[in-house]
Amino acid sequence: MKRKIFVRLGRDDVKPAYDAADITIDMIDNFGALDRGLGQLLDRLFKLGAKPSEAAVDLMILAAAVYAADTGVSRERYADDGWTRMIDLNVPVAEAGFWKNQQDHLSQMLKFLTGDHWSFTFRHRPNNFQTFTKQPEKMDLTDFTQVSLFSGGLDSLIGAIDLLASGQRPLLVSHYWDGEASSAQRQLLEVLKERHGDAFESVRAYIGFRKLDFAEAGSDNNQRARSFLFYSLAVVAADAVASTNKVLIPENGLIALNVPMDAHRLGSLSTRTAHPHFIRSMSELVNALGIDVTLENPYRFKTKGEMARECKDRDLLAELAPASMSCSHPAQVRFEGAQPQHCGRCVPCLIRRASLAAGLVETDTTQYFLDDLKGSVLDSKSADGKNIRSFMFAAENLRQNPGRARFLVQKPGPLNHDDLDAYVGVYRRGMEEVSEILRGVRAKHVG
Repeated sequence: MKRKIFVRLGRDDVKPAYDAADITIDMIDNFGALDRGLGQLLDRLFKLGAKPSEAAVDLMILAAAVYAADTGVSRERYADDGWTRMIDLNVPVAEAGFWKNQQDHLSQMLKFLTGDHWSFTFRHRPNNFQTFTKQPEKMDLTDFTQVSLFSGGLDSLIGAIDLLASGQRPLLVSHYWDGEASSAQRQLLEVLKERHGDAFESVRAYIGFRKLDFAEAGSDNNQRARSFLFYSLAVVAADAVASTNKVLIPENGLIALNVPMDAHRLGSLSTRTAHPHFIRSMSELVNALGIDVTLENPYRFKTKGEMARECKDRDLLAELAPASMSCSHPAQVRFEGAQPQHCGRCVPCLIRRASLAAGLVETDTTQYFLDDLKGSVLDSKSADGKNIRSFMFAAENLRQNPGRARFLVQKPGPLNHDDLDAYVGVYRRGMEEVSEILRGVRAKHVG
């Protein structure tokens, strides 16, 4: 069943009588300002003396609407096959013609990312919202060398440390909605500020949508479209500052490829948030809109352990690593009577544990809900053992048939043929890293 969503800019932006939209999202607050955290991000950039283009602002508004739909429309309720949804967005933009030319590319890009069918109608913004940018409070004298995503995870922390230790001056861009991500970002940025002072600036965007916004639709917690929003925020920042047009996406190669552990985890069941194909598609969209920004993952050929081992300030990394947040669902352990923390058993947690064991001399002091992997036999039908068992099977299959790696790395999505050998290498090394911490771990069906 298709869900039609009308994105509105203010009360006067009324949908046509023939538009039978199911849901309306208003992006303007009661004071006539851009809402949902988007206006606060622009204000922060203005205070830095930076001014983005209206095309970049359009991208940010669209990405927020896509994120709202992705998190607000229930797969269980509205996907005929239990997964694939049909979502139609009607979005106001400054230059509707530019966006109409990119509809097919945008739809295919988001289908790859979320597994859903997306369609779009673009219309001109209402007259009273023809521009959201304004003259900054001061001249743009920023000297940022790049914009870098800062999620509060271990990879983004290593990326920030490497830039600062190399004498670069990054602008770190963060998105948060849940408390765990916010807490990790805040703690890490405070320490980085103490150590490096004015060597960097940070912009944090609190953007999300509550269940009340989609009372008719239910909700979905997979958040496959979050990276589209996150990348768009960084593009706005890079477009705004005069000193750089480079956006860095710090993500290890194993997670970026995200090869399914087994045949049942195909398509969007395995996330593609930093997959090379999606980053390339995003870059093509941005450039087609006339936005001079490039996106790059500088760690795409490194494992997470290699990132940690080659970090330019390993002492600082060892100190801050426990405060970073890598878990895919840290709040889920509440159902087992614990405070939100790393579960220790999801795929990101396992790769994190393996990387710190391989990359640091110090013992990993991160608090994991499943702290001891070898203390007992783990039930592979339960949360404790499911991903661990899958990892063990995948690693064993790869050991028995190493040539399959060339096929497996291309399964999640297309890769540049010139880089194929490098991706095969990082996949093999990454799987071996995780295998090391799983030696002696017992996981099987219990009962």
